[in-house]
Amino acid sequence: MPVYENELNAIIVGAGPAGIAMAYRLKHDLGFEDFTIYDKLDGVGGTWRTNTYPGCGCDLKSVLYSFSFNLNPNWSKELCDQPVILQYMEDTVDKFDLRKHVHPLVECIGAVWDGTLEKWEVNLRDLKTGIQYTRVASVFVSAVGAISFPRDVKFPGMENFKGAMFHTARWDHSVPYKNKRVAVIGSGCSAAQVVPAVAKQAASVKQYARSGQWFHDRPNRNYNMVDKALFRYLPFYQRLLRLKIFLDADEETTTYFPTPRGLKERRAKEEESKQYVRSKVPEKYWDSIIPAFPLGCKRRIFDPGYLDSLNNKNVSLIPEGIKEITETGIISTSGKQDDFDIIVLATGFQVSQFLTPMHIVGATGKALHDQWAECRGAQAYLGTHVHNFPNLAILFGPNTFPANNSALFACETQVDYAIKSLFIPLLDKRAKVIEVRQSAEDRETNAIHTKLTNTVFAGDCSNWYIGDYGRNAASWPGLARSFWFRTYFPDWSAFNMSGGSRWWPIYAAKRVLVNHATPITVALLFSFIYLWRHNEITTVRASALLQTLKYYLGAT
Repeated sequence: MPVYENELNAIIVGAGPAGIAMAYRLKHDLGFEDFTIYDKLDGVGGTWRTNTYPGCGCDLKSVLYSFSFNLNPNWSKELCDQPVILQYMEDTVDKFDLRKHVHPLVECIGAVWDGTLEKWEVNLRDLKTGIQYTRVASVFVSAVGAISFPRDVKFPGMENFKGAMFHTARWDHSVPYKNKRVAVIGSGCSAAQVVPAVAKQAASVKQYARSGQWFHDRPNRNYNMVDKALFRYLPFYQRLLRLKIFLDADEETTTYFPTPRGLKERRAKEEESKQYVRSKVPEKYWDSIIPAFPLGCKRRIFDPGYLDSLNNKNVSLIPEGIKEITETGIISTSGKQDDFDIIVLATGFQVSQFLTPMHIVGATGKALHDQWAECRGAQAYLGTHVHNFPNLAILFGPNTFPANNSALFACETQVDYAIKSLFIPLLDKRAKVIEVRQSAEDRETNAIHTKLTNTVFAGDCSNWYIGDYGRNAASWPGLARSFWFRTYFPDWSAFNMSGGSRWWPIYAAKRVLVNHATPITVALLFSFIYLWRHNEITTVRASALLQTLKYYLGAT
């Protein structure tokens, strides 16, 4: 094996928010640049590049839905639309010189752990040329996200439809919808955004929705020059506002839990939603829209103008499923037939099918999805590490989704954890191979599912949290900040580590000095080395000293 192959390197699959956050931390916090990002799309942005349907936007305020390392003083309004968010992602990549690490239009087919080389062999396909090839990496990071692989539904007769039919995530912009008859199948967030946007130009829009949703008001104030000036010249003000939005959103999460306070606040929120719906739509739709399941069983929808659109003459809601799709249109479950020019599938994503469709084979020769099937669904230690799959990190992995908060916060939190628990020990030569213990993974997973049992996520409704085996593999069972607390300090007893050097404290000191030398950090490093040389350093002391160093470095 060539000498250079002994050097640490990493492959990251996915150039969306999680991949961008990981690249930033590696390059600018660790000074590590030997990583490559592959993405099947033609550029960065992930879900914000995939989803370009009319009306696409974010239902979390942009001040919070942004990277902590790149606050944006130029947000146009509180809740921004897809083009603005995608541009922010593009600007972030360029600002921090990350684009040269990105290889677009390259799909990861899978990866195999080579126990002899102690490396990942990552199988790739160039989508331009069709050529398949393999690259080798010490660390394999999945940053594909949860909203990347559309959920394809099968209705009888779909293949016979003569008009245009596409999923919201595969929106065909070559097909005009002006003055056309449009059907929208689905009742989730994307459907609620598409319907009012398309209705502005379409001759008619009919939505097929089998179940209701909890709708809430979505005020969206435009930022004026004063707001933008405060963001630009007083960045601390923006950080305070960001913190307030985060804490407010986290407090609302209590409505999902079976505490006396949670039950009381849930009833109040449900009543608020009912009143809002009744104030917006014709009475004939009340029973179809207001659900019987508890608030939070499905993802709440902050109304992007959907309810108002139901008052338009060219918009109608059909609270039924699909019996059949014909050459000219749709037959509903009650037998009602309508003709359409365009059918839009707003049927969501395969959220609980993590890392789909990559075929990843671990140290025992077993495929990851086979191992997960044996576990009744996807699981990972704190959403990041999987036993039998050494030197693998999953970002936005199983049971990491914040119930009512920023997905970017969850991504950055998990990136920070992967940096601490995987990359730093490898860079410091504390280990060459790191793998979570199965017992630790199982204990953590069981604890999570025990906590989820009595929450609204286990309610009687069909939602994307629940996988094929009836287990919730998506939701974190607590407040978003509790996930941050839980992952802040790695528990090294949860890992098997091999191939390290006894001189790892020296390598750690060298890394810190190269990247963050100051008088304080130098003094702390010499203290660390002195204790280590005199055999007075324990795991607890080492952890305390390193965390103190990180505090002064501002790297936590």
